Amino acid sequence: MMNKFLSFLLLSFLATPLLQAQKQNSLLWEVKAPNGATSYLFGTNHLVGSDYLKTHEKVDKAFQNSKTVVVEMLVDSTKIMEMTMMGMMPGNSMRNLLDSADYALLTERVQEELGMDMTMLDIMKPVMISTFLSLAMAEESTPDELNYAGAPLDLFFANNGKKQGKEIVPLETMMEQAEILYNSTTIEEQANELMDLLKDEKKADKISTEILEAYVEENLDRMWKLMEEYGSDFAGMDALLDDRNMKWIGKLKPVLDNGNAFIAVGALHLPGKIGLIELLKTEGYKLKPVY
Repeated sequence: MMNKFLSFLLLSFLATPLLQAQKQNSLLWEVKAPNGATSYLFGTNHLVGSDYLKTHEKVDKAFQNSKTVVVEMLVDSTKIMEMTMMGMMPGNSMRNLLDSADYALLTERVQEELGMDMTMLDIMKPVMISTFLSLAMAEESTPDELNYAGAPLDLFFANNGKKQGKEIVPLETMMEQAEILYNSTTIEEQANELMDLLKDEKKADKISTEILEAYVEENLDRMWKLMEEYGSDFAGMDALLDDRNMKWIGKLKPVLDNGNAFIAVGALHLPGKIGLIELLKTEGYKLKPVY
């Protein structure tokens, strides 16, 4: 889950030429446990559909040959209402949080991007509105190379894996993700980020374009450099990336020791000093990119 504005662009991913990037990096990594068991780690983009697998045989092969599929979370229909309520702020409203000029701008952009009246969203936490707007903006800027049809990759791996009788292992619950999204920053910080997004759309478009290009090229190094360049502009990134990566290692180790696992998480969870690749290497696992 790479939620909020940056998470959709960096999670929901200038670039070097494609051939060079492929020689240097990959979104798919082979993971060898100390006992010799083999699994695969794949960095997803939450906007990419499952038809991606038709043109990326190495990923599809790793998925099909797996016995266990690990994803960030599984949808729990019994928790949807509770999760939705966490995104609300009873007793407060966006109209109260913003001055009249900012509220007018927000109302205009919500109508343009979402086709909705602001009164329908007024008691939602700012981060929830940011998520809706960020997704709409990211979809508009998605290059043709990533316009794959089908279910989002994360959902496809979970649902299709279940149909094939694979064991499906979630790293988090829906409520754990909701807690990170809605409560890792204050309402005021969320409102400031929302308005920053709306007042500097050129910057948002630039970030989106560069990260998506890096994803197309499977260039994790470039994605991480973009994260370092832009991440300081957004609150709560430690909670979205580093903290979760460290928590996930304990859940991943027994799965990797059993082998034949396919792990699919947002691509920005892979690189960096506290990324899954380096954390697993520290635990004694051997990782290498699959070209």
